[in-house]
Amino acid sequence: MTRLRIFRFICSIWLSAILTSPLLAQGKPMPAQIPAEEKAPLFGGIAVGADLVGFAMKGMGLKYANMEVSGRLNFKEKYFPIVELGIGDCTREGGENTNKFSTTAPYYRIGMDYNFNKKVNGNRFFGGLRYAFTTYDFDFENPDFADPVYGTSTPIAFQDLHAKKQWVEVCLGVECKLWSIVRMGWSLRYKVSVKNVNPVYGNAWYAPGFGKNDTSTWGGTVNLMFDIGKSALRNKSKKHVPSPQAEAATEETERKE
Repeated sequence: MTRLRIFRFICSIWLSAILTSPLLAQGKPMPAQIPAEEKAPLFGGIAVGADLVGFAMKGMGLKYANMEVSGRLNFKEKYFPIVELGIGDCTREGGENTNKFSTTAPYYRIGMDYNFNKKVNGNRFFGGLRYAFTTYDFDFENPDFADPVYGTSTPIAFQDLHAKKQWVEVCLGVECKLWSIVRMGWSLRYKVSVKNVNPVYGNAWYAPGFGKNDTSTWGGTVNLMFDIGKSALRNKSKKHVPSPQAEAATEETERKE
């Protein structure tokens, strides 16, 4: 008899659990579904920007400054073809002698950046390459030039000496979203000269966009960027859409209240 009572008791508990579980489930709100990670579109839009370093160098009156703007495309949040256009300005007096060098000329860069960040969260970690070139004229003066043959001091002045330079740049940088369509980032660049054409009178001291005219040099940028076009529209229209499970749980809670 004792075993029979225990068996009946266990069966009654099991049956009660089966009958009451649906009712308990109805009273519990269903957990919201975790939204899937956002996928980047094939064409993410256009961005334009400027390098703040060059304009700051010009404002502080340094020997030279590379002032530039840029435009780039966004494909799959991974590939960023970019074009950079700038004006290089330099006025250098004195140094080791009384020479004066001056030039103002445009320069051009074209290249590609690759975003190593696997998440589409607005932050980008770039690696890239650039091909750059410039064609420029410069002036050179020395009022106290010492003649190596006669030893006399004779002033010299050359104007519109023609020079060319081509180089490549290896770039590393980061970029983040500040607000809406505004982005900011920085890059570090290693520049290597590929071709350097100078007049017979001597080498130019500075090449626009490159810096001090040498075989290689380092550079950097601090970029302020603005998303326009498709990417800007996506930023404005992007809103949180609740999952169907979350909506059902909300409706159930409202009915109970």
